[in-house]
Amino acid sequence: MIKIVYVGFGIVSQGLAEIILDVNAVLPISKGTEIQTVGILDTMKGCKIDANGINMQEILNNAHKGDYSLLSERIVDITKAIEEIKADIIIEASFTDIKTGQPAIAHMEAALNSGKHVVTTNKGPFAVAYQQIFNLAKKNNKTLAIEGTVMSGTPIINVLNTGLVGAKITELSGIMNGTSNYILTQMELGMSYEKALLQAQELGYAEANPKNDVEGLDTLAKVLILANVVFNTPLAHEDIAVQGISKITLSEIKEASSKGMRWKLIGRVWKDSQHKVHGTVGPIMVPTSDSLYGISGASNALKITSDILGDTTIIGAGAGKTETGFALYNDIISIMNT
Repeated sequence: MIKIVYVGFGIVSQGLAEIILDVNAVLPISKGTEIQTVGILDTMKGCKIDANGINMQEILNNAHKGDYSLLSERIVDITKAIEEIKADIIIEASFTDIKTGQPAIAHMEAALNSGKHVVTTNKGPFAVAYQQIFNLAKKNNKTLAIEGTVMSGTPIINVLNTGLVGAKITELSGIMNGTSNYILTQMELGMSYEKALLQAQELGYAEANPKNDVEGLDTLAKVLILANVVFNTPLAHEDIAVQGISKITLSEIKEASSKGMRWKLIGRVWKDSQHKVHGTVGPIMVPTSDSLYGISGASNALKITSDILGDTTIIGAGAGKTETGFALYNDIISIMNT
């Protein structure tokens, strides 16, 4: 039996919890294959720890109604709780701070130093301390799994780490934020930026404060992660020029359309002929000949340029409760099978 703890119990964690309940219900549960939740630690919603296992169906039933009263324990020091709780895997899904990476960095360090694996979709820590955290995981002989940090449930990290072994990757570029792509798609249909943003929020693609999405900061974090994953190069925020989509007008959308082009928020990271790594984030008019032209709605796509395969484009869901929860689930299963 694998014991897990949720650090942060928002939409993504709840998506994972629902997947685990569904899988546990339909698959034969043998010793060592069941996933049991022994802790929920959320500074806003509350906390609950039970070494014998938490009734997640009951927790989720209440959560769907906005009721978190069952998370009745008040734990001031989440980091200390992570260190002390007896569990195998910490699901780090707390608030994302792209500039500092906290408090998630502290959570991950506490987990790894106390002998626990970490599974996360939190981009913040890896935008500022990728190598530091992975070195700590290696030192403690623990797994740090980050599949969902770049394209939610689309397994891009695994593709880059294992699926393209032997190919020399020179560039990655793509649509890495589902919210901004959804907004631009709706604007192509004549909707105003403001109305499209509101609709994205109502559908759960965008947060109440959508700055990270529409100003390119979410894409920036993913570019920084990819620079590490592919080129083993830790770029800093200030190394990358960033521009969002909030200033794109309907007239600019129509003008691009008249030329057979579409505006897309593109994140790009590449290695030049001098082996120096660069990155950019910004809106670009994409022609019909580009594989990114047809990516609409909240979908994401990453175009990988390599010496052997040329351009390979990976397309998948870029947002969503179930999709992102599935990335966490797959990482848990990978750890269980190791």
